[in-house]
Amino acid sequence: MLSIRPTVAEHVLSVFGRSVHPELLQTYKTRTISRSNYRARIDITSDGHLVSFTGSRGATLSEVVGSLQQTLPQQRKLMSMLLRGRYVEEIRGKRGLRYRSEFELEQVSAEMFWMLQNQLKNCSSQDELIHAFDSSGRIPFGAISFVHMEARERQLLIQAFHTFPDDYSIVKSVSVFSIDPQSPGQASPEQASPEQASPEQASPEQA
Repeated sequence: MLSIRPTVAEHVLSVFGRSVHPELLQTYKTRTISRSNYRARIDITSDGHLVSFTGSRGATLSEVVGSLQQTLPQQRKLMSMLLRGRYVEEIRGKRGLRYRSEFELEQVSAEMFWMLQNQLKNCSSQDELIHAFDSSGRIPFGAISFVHMEARERQLLIQAFHTFPDDYSIVKSVSVFSIDPQSPGQASPEQASPEQASPEQASPEQA
């Protein structure tokens, strides 16, 4: 069965205060992560990716990058935004969950695009998910989705690259899911922000 990614037009970032059933999406690669304070599932999908992050106290935040054509739940949708340019978003969920993301849609030269495409294709690590899509026919190479994961006891960092060869476009993101300490006023030693690995600074060689 061919796997061809839709075009980048009308791609959106959606965040939910609930789980999103993977059955709603066409999934190609999956990874689950369990820590004492949370569990998470990361999927590469036909349009982008899905991350579901559930804290030990039962609350969930889910991030979906995909097209407007995807059928997604409307209940507990906290945010939905077209991927245009660059922006930063923050959400505070229930029971101590926090979410911060920095997204960028960038159109680059053909030379720069294929250099990054080849770098992503050659990445290989237990902390990464990679899926190479089939060609759409106009260009002899298909898109690539790359997701790098850094899991800590109270925090999960997701760095993602999704390429769109027909448009020479790249969706880059760094998202941080974290859990506040249960003791009021106590600072978490693992707090980090996407500036530490922003889409502009990040590269597959750093992942």
